Amino acid sequence: MSSAIQNMHASKILEQAAEQPKRSLKGAVGGAALPALGMGGRSKSSKKIIPILRRAKKLIDANDHAAAAKLAIRALDIDEDNSPANHIMAIALEKLGHLSKALEFYERAWRADPSDGEIYQNIALVAWKLDMLPAAEKFLQLFLDLQPGDPNGVINLGGVLRDLGKFEEAIELIRAAIYTHQDNSMLWNALGTVLLEFGDPIQALTFYDEALRLEPDSARVWHNIAYAAGMAGDRARSAEAGEKALGLSTDLEDRATIEQGLSHSYLALGRLEEGWEAYLSRFDPHGDAHAINLLDAPRWDCQGDITGKRVLLVGEQGLGDEILYMNAAQDFIDAVGPKGQVDFAVEPRLMPMVKRSFAPKTLVRHMTVSREGKQYRIIPDIKDWSVYDYYVPMGNAVAAHRQTLNSFPQHHGYLTPDTQKSKAMAKAMAALPTGPKIGLCWKSMVMTVSRAKYFSPFEAWKPVLKTPGAVFVSMQYGDCTEEIKQAEKELGVTIHEIPGLDLKDDLDGVAAAGLALDLTIGPMNASTNLAAAHGGLVWFLASADHWPLHATGAIPWYPDAQVFSPKQFGVWDETMTRLADTLAQEIKTQKAA
Repeated sequence: MSSAIQNMHASKILEQAAEQPKRSLKGAVGGAALPALGMGGRSKSSKKIIPILRRAKKLIDANDHAAAAKLAIRALDIDEDNSPANHIMAIALEKLGHLSKALEFYERAWRADPSDGEIYQNIALVAWKLDMLPAAEKFLQLFLDLQPGDPNGVINLGGVLRDLGKFEEAIELIRAAIYTHQDNSMLWNALGTVLLEFGDPIQALTFYDEALRLEPDSARVWHNIAYAAGMAGDRARSAEAGEKALGLSTDLEDRATIEQGLSHSYLALGRLEEGWEAYLSRFDPHGDAHAINLLDAPRWDCQGDITGKRVLLVGEQGLGDEILYMNAAQDFIDAVGPKGQVDFAVEPRLMPMVKRSFAPKTLVRHMTVSREGKQYRIIPDIKDWSVYDYYVPMGNAVAAHRQTLNSFPQHHGYLTPDTQKSKAMAKAMAALPTGPKIGLCWKSMVMTVSRAKYFSPFEAWKPVLKTPGAVFVSMQYGDCTEEIKQAEKELGVTIHEIPGLDLKDDLDGVAAAGLALDLTIGPMNASTNLAAAHGGLVWFLASADHWPLHATGAIPWYPDAQVFSPKQFGVWDETMTRLADTLAQEIKTQKAA
């Protein structure tokens, strides 16, 4: 590529919007290390380039990355194959958020000078951000071949191995480095994070505590302790550590993340007013929001009188959360009163049940779109926003009306089922073998390495599946063919599927099935939330410190539901045995009646 073409492309990059990372680099250290600049040889081009790059380095140190990039372009115009020039250009682009292009310039720098170890680590960290984990692993291995035992390289490679699910390799790598660098707090912290993601928060806390002993004012370590303590079921310690982390952190992105974690601790402890207040951090533009609202009306954050206003109540977070948050929708409608108007914007699959349940005058869909790596929530069917005084995220309606445990109403469901589909589902259940019909959900549709630890493995369901007299029905959306075959082969148990029911897209059908079943068992997902919200009987599998329990041992959102929680995080055998015993007794009682 000629230098003129190279520079034209490089200049255009600076005019483009930034690219959002596809993966958060949890626990990463170092990165974007600037190259050393000697005289760089005796060639005329090197003598011209070095002064330019020295000025560019100073601009990067001053956080003027755009100006640094422009200087790097000048250097590349002199010699497009100069390794330090490509390296500095890559760093400037990475800092500006142009990750894919930064990776290209890092690779050019690496090919020009394969002996520069820092380039390997910089390539790896950008590849990690772009979710190119095998490439990140390869380049960090090469970096450590050049700089054996480097703590930053070990920590970063351990993080990549962790995200790949190679937990044992990550643990051994970091443990070996700790023997050599026992006073490096970030190595202890990194080992704690690997163990945490592995599903062992108790052991993780041991290593976080040592990291804290070495670096008592580390906001990162305090935040990690808050997260681990929450997973371990010690929400009081989690809240204390989160408050400490918030007091020490100056980074705006970190503060938003810490405060959102703190909100869950407060809510889990039953400190609802504080929890909902902290939960507003989900709108912090510096935080890792699920989706940014692009709505042309003021947002109501529970401040100011809402009576008589015209507002748009907007679903947020995931599908299960949207169903859960409708718990407070009628209270919110009542608060607005007859002189106002509450319109709804919801997930398209929920529109029929919202129409039946709340009869809004205006009911539209919301959509989530991806732009430049970020997720945005839009409402394409509203053209005139001037008619709205506010838009109200559903979580804010909950915050306004669920300030205490006593504010949760006693009910048998708050959503209205589809009558015809309810009849069809009752007929489908009657066609199954005789016995109580038990719906089962056992996993999330998105089972990543980091999410899997929150769900009971299918093998742990064996005591439940052996329950005499039960007729099991799959309410598990997504591909579950393997588990159904496993139950048939290993236990001789049939998990029935409802003919014609689309468990992913026919949410009215799923809700009707939840009502027709005698019981649904599973984690808090769309299927179980739909069943409970329509008045079906549900037994939830959830950690005792899961925030919707609010330290009650039950779920105030669904008064008829029961909760089965493991006594230790991730240890499901005892829980599933207890659940199986309770189910067997329930069936026995029904037969006796």
